[in-house]
Amino acid sequence: MDEKIIELYENNQLADAYKILTDWLKQKPNDEQLHLWIGKIHYKKGEWGLAINAFNKVLEINPENQEAKSSADLAASIISYFTPDMFNP
Repeated sequence: MDEKIIELYENNQLADAYKILTDWLKQKPNDEQLHLWIGKIHYKKGEWGLAINAFNKVLEINPENQEAKSSADLAASIISYFTPDMFNP
């Protein structure tokens, strides 16, 4: 992936990285890596549903992508996490 995207991501400049990625996605709508990075940004922002959607798009393009599969599974487990003690003190 482009060094600029990695730098923006690591410096938590997620909005800037997202803008660049979505602009590139217009030119390459089926680019596996672009969708993967969009998923990573959503994941880092705690936008679990959007992250899962992006990771699932990667898996549509390449069902063998293990990073997308494990990331989607992690996001789904976060969504489904339930602790009864939080609701019944």
